[in-house]
Amino acid sequence: MNNYKVLFSLRILKDVLISFIDSFLILYFLDVSANNILPLGIYKLVAVCAIYIVIFSVRNFCKSKHRVNLMRIGIVIDFIYFLIIIILRERVVDYIYLVGLLYGLEEGFYYSVYNMLESDGVTNSERAKYTGTYTATKSILSIVFPLIFGSLIYTTGFIKTLLIILVIIVLRIILSFMFNDKNIPKGSKVDIKKYKNIVKEKPQIKQAYNMSFFSGLTFSEGAFKYIITIYIIKVFSNSVSLGIFTSISSLISCVLGILFAKCIKPKHYKGMIKVSMFLMIISLCVMIYNCNIITIVIFNLLQTFAYGLTSLINNNSEFNISNIKKIKKEYKVEYFLGMETSLFIGRVISNALFIIMAFTDLDIMIYIFVIFVILFAMSSIKLQKTVEEEKNNNNRYNARL
Repeated sequence: MNNYKVLFSLRILKDVLISFIDSFLILYFLDVSANNILPLGIYKLVAVCAIYIVIFSVRNFCKSKHRVNLMRIGIVIDFIYFLIIIILRERVVDYIYLVGLLYGLEEGFYYSVYNMLESDGVTNSERAKYTGTYTATKSILSIVFPLIFGSLIYTTGFIKTLLIILVIIVLRIILSFMFNDKNIPKGSKVDIKKYKNIVKEKPQIKQAYNMSFFSGLTFSEGAFKYIITIYIIKVFSNSVSLGIFTSISSLISCVLGILFAKCIKPKHYKGMIKVSMFLMIISLCVMIYNCNIITIVIFNLLQTFAYGLTSLINNNSEFNISNIKKIKKEYKVEYFLGMETSLFIGRVISNALFIIMAFTDLDIMIYIFVIFVILFAMSSIKLQKTVEEEKNNNNRYNARL
């Protein structure tokens, strides 16, 4: 099995376990509602802090030939994380710090090295196909597996489902041994000082970090998703409607992934972000002004398309930038550490504001998040602009040679 297939399988199996999170943690034990803002906020804040602390702490180890072991540690902690949730059940809220910490440790160890492995294992020319195909597959699984897991929980109980989790964990560890880690970075320590000089020379790197910061404020482990969920439940009053929204969103994401892999061209990226995000932001403002079934449905459809498309494009650009000549061999650890730092700052601010919402009015605070979404859209557009400019400069340079 080549690296492309190994990485694809690892991502899909991880998403299968995320379906377990939805089945166990959210649907059964921790309701997403206005009454649970404080525990949800604490859970997220502890988690994002743990993620960054782990990634920062192991940064030098990520340059060693044994770095894949960090991912394996994350996979093992994944099993411990689910085991604790199943044992605690309804008492999850009482131990929310522990659950958040375990989630943060799992994500931290796993992603301290995974992004670099994916950057190395998938070439820039095949990345759009990889990302689009993965998104389509993930979307289908997000509909199917919660139903399967829900049925298993109902018929066999929580404890017996641990066997399925254990099998998935073992498969992921086996796959990690099948990855051929060829691009071990030069040097044994992270060199931030030298890397800063490269960032100054490459505006697309700086812009990628700006985009990541606003992504952390909104969608990437930020509080915006929880806020929208609260609005949905506020109107529909039950988790069944939330499941319907999730299924519809997954179908849209599936189609979008297929189109991204096969049809959408890089020259259209910037324009598509502009139009889709503009429509999403307008529908968000309308929903806040008049929150009802129609405005929520329209917003969620537009949000699924706009953010799904923007996320695909941004992800594609982030990984392509990681393979530019000055970063590919020596500074890839520094590049992704910078990305995580930007995300971390945004996530902390976002979840801190979410916790404040427990003591203030929901509608007042959401206007701040509207501004964050606008800034995320603007930074995503600017990222594509700088990527295009760099590409044109390179083409002109090569033409002169």
